[in-house]
Amino acid sequence: MARILVIDDEGLMRTMVEVVCNRMGHQPLCAANLADGMRLARTGVDVVLLDVCLPDGNGLEHQREFAELPSEPDMVIITGHGDGDTAEAALRSGAWEFLTKPLQIRDVEQCLRHVLAYRHERQRNTARLTVDSGHILGTGPAMSQVLKLLAQAAQSEVNVLLLGETGVGKELFAKALYRNSSRAAQPFVTVDCASLPENLVESHLFGHSRGAFTGADRAREGLLLAAHRGTLFLDEVGDLPLPMQGAFLRALELRRFRPVGEVRELDSDFRLVAATNRDLEEMVQQERFRGDLLYRLQGITITIPPLRQRQDEIAPIAQQTIARYCLQHALPRKSLSDTALEMLQTYAWPGNVRELVHAMERACLAAGHAEILLPAHLPTQMRVSVARHRVGQGREQTVFSAALPEQGNLDRQDSENALPGLREWKARAEADYVRRVMHESGGDARQAASIAGISRGHWYELLKRHDMVP
Repeated sequence: MARILVIDDEGLMRTMVEVVCNRMGHQPLCAANLADGMRLARTGVDVVLLDVCLPDGNGLEHQREFAELPSEPDMVIITGHGDGDTAEAALRSGAWEFLTKPLQIRDVEQCLRHVLAYRHERQRNTARLTVDSGHILGTGPAMSQVLKLLAQAAQSEVNVLLLGETGVGKELFAKALYRNSSRAAQPFVTVDCASLPENLVESHLFGHSRGAFTGADRAREGLLLAAHRGTLFLDEVGDLPLPMQGAFLRALELRRFRPVGEVRELDSDFRLVAATNRDLEEMVQQERFRGDLLYRLQGITITIPPLRQRQDEIAPIAQQTIARYCLQHALPRKSLSDTALEMLQTYAWPGNVRELVHAMERACLAAGHAEILLPAHLPTQMRVSVARHRVGQGREQTVFSAALPEQGNLDRQDSENALPGLREWKARAEADYVRRVMHESGGDARQAASIAGISRGHWYELLKRHDMVP
């Protein structure tokens, strides 16, 4: 028997779910608002049917809070005002289904039957999914989800596409995937598409015969052949030249290719893992990347969260880097002071893990033989950014305090001095936040959504809500 929670302010919807649950032999739990829903969800539920428009907030904005509860309930979003952006935001945030009112009993029953069957199968397989994460140190909800996908991908032979910002550690994840796969004893071949000379890409990938072009004084084996029976890691695949994408797509589909200057074709049984920090779907729309190649890459897509969303990793990575650097350079062991660690936790890390590693190495170099790393040892640019952030927070608090009426005015009925309602205050605060993020990201929707920690669909929904669509 499963525990099914419905959070909807419409009594008819709650009654419908109760009827369906009783008919299917499951326990229904009902709430008319987010607060009551969260209280019930914390008691442990299997599925949450969550309405979008609720008296105390937008259900979509709290979807992740429910999904990250210990029972890890599957989420079904329900709304009477659905549109494409809302559906995308829900599904990209991990919702099982997006249902639009009016609903009938058979719609709810079919949805619950499918989600519970999927949940049962997933829980049965989870015990068999183990992964050696190596140097991946995160244990938070976002990273746990990534590692689950990594374990799932490692047990298959499908193509894998790793997405994430620059410096997030995509190659580290690719190596973890390779190390946990059945091809771990075979070659792991890395191809950095961004560094390949455009006129020699085909030669590097497929190889060439002697005399195939000027300077080809001997035959050369290509990287695809070098990855035979192993894993081919195509880093920064978004930088693969457009004319070359068609030839690589054929090689990917057939696992056959023709070296430059050769007549015969060669076979290579490679497993492909690709990675990029670019928005490939947008590049497809701009005709800078082939759509058919993108579809082939998206066997399993794993989005690696940026370091600012993996706060639990910052201290371990910093300490690990410090210990390694001191050992390599025969320096005394060092530790971070509390103020330095607080600064690391405050900084936004636009360069992600790579920037953190470099910052710790520079701090060790600046500290010399000192045993404690202080804020003064950290890079100047980083300290300036943290200082600006703190000053900005102070200014916001001052402005907020100034906007509130004095205690003596609270009893006045003058609407000019009255406190706004909670919904109105939340809307103003949200609009101000969206405006600031737009400014920080320079209008880049992808970066803005990443800063806000939401999907691009959800970000566009916020822009539309506050009339800020570019």
